[in-house]
Amino acid sequence: MPQPTPDDEFFSAISAFGATANAVRDEGLPPAVREVLGDLAAEQAADISRNHGGGGNA
Repeated sequence: MPQPTPDDEFFSAISAFGATANAVRDEGLPPAVREVLGDLAAEQAADISRNHGGGGNA
């Protein structure tokens, strides 16, 4: 199996972040669960920024 490329890793990280962010908005979940998922989404966003670049200065 080929090694994942940086693009593969970035896509995987963005996909995981998107799933977490969507779960945060699920009003059927208890508020405490949504809060934990919100914290996880913030961690995922920080990891993406740190590992894949945070963009540039405008």
